[in-house]
Amino acid sequence: MDAPVPRPTPSRPASPQPALGRRALIGSALAAAAMPALLPRALRAQPARGNDAPAERIDDPRAIAFDLGPAEAPWRIFVGLPAVAAPAGGHSLLLAVDGNATFPLLWHARERLAPDAPVLIAGIGYPTDQRFDLERRFLDLTPATAADYLGRRQGTPTGGRDALLAMIEDRLLPRLAADHGIDPAARSFYGHSLGGLFALHVLFRRPALFGAIAAADPSLWWNGGSVLQEEAAFRTGVAAAGGSFARPLQLLVQNSGQRPPRADGQPDPRGEGQLEAREMAARLAGIGGLSVRYRRLAETSHGSLIAPSLADALALHLGRPLPDSEAL
Repeated sequence: MDAPVPRPTPSRPASPQPALGRRALIGSALAAAAMPALLPRALRAQPARGNDAPAERIDDPRAIAFDLGPAEAPWRIFVGLPAVAAPAGGHSLLLAVDGNATFPLLWHARERLAPDAPVLIAGIGYPTDQRFDLERRFLDLTPATAADYLGRRQGTPTGGRDALLAMIEDRLLPRLAADHGIDPAARSFYGHSLGGLFALHVLFRRPALFGAIAAADPSLWWNGGSVLQEEAAFRTGVAAAGGSFARPLQLLVQNSGQRPPRADGQPDPRGEGQLEAREMAARLAGIGGLSVRYRRLAETSHGSLIAPSLADALALHLGRPLPDSEAL
């Protein structure tokens, strides 16, 4: 059952084949109000917060939320309406996972960098006051994961990513379109960390669902690097289908600065995944119709990457230049 959620009061933060040509992808008719600017200082300097920190709540009539999915385990969908009317084809859409944490940052980025753009923002989160529901996100954003790779997270549920993807495609996107008028040719997707891993899964399983995908610090190391096998199968499927996409698709891969060694002196596998992310991006750039950019934000940590990478995703969505990024 889908239930509306009252607008929150403010609080302070303490082997499928590619579906080539299924839908039109991101349009280029969005007005560029200005050249991309730096994020406000409060966002640029925002430190990484603990996973159990309270989420910021946006107190604005244009910020709404509703629950979607089974009553016992719903997703909470955060929606930020633009300040301008929709064009004839409908609003464009920038959708992010980890919505409790990402939606407020995305709201601030849009209000600062594109206040007059007809961009509807949405975050897929959970009915919690915290920035993250760790158990739910491990389930939703991962493939079924062998116990050998879970380490200290033994018993953590995994393997729900296809259920989440089906919810997005079959329920969430149609509802946003019906309620707010979304242009199906102007949809973008963002994920960070395990969300970045899921963003790549969206690309590999439903490449026509979004016109632009931003994957920030994707957890390529998860499950022994099984995403690399998924990537190889994807490229093989594209080659068998003609080697290119019928309509253009954009991919942005972002990395934070390298991680220091672990306390035991061993390299952090997540740091190795950062190096592999650029290599994967370069391989994917060989696909016709897929425009790939890479950006490393050396001054950021894994956690503090979220705010600037969301601003990059917004710039990508709007068709604006991405400073210091590399075309592959």
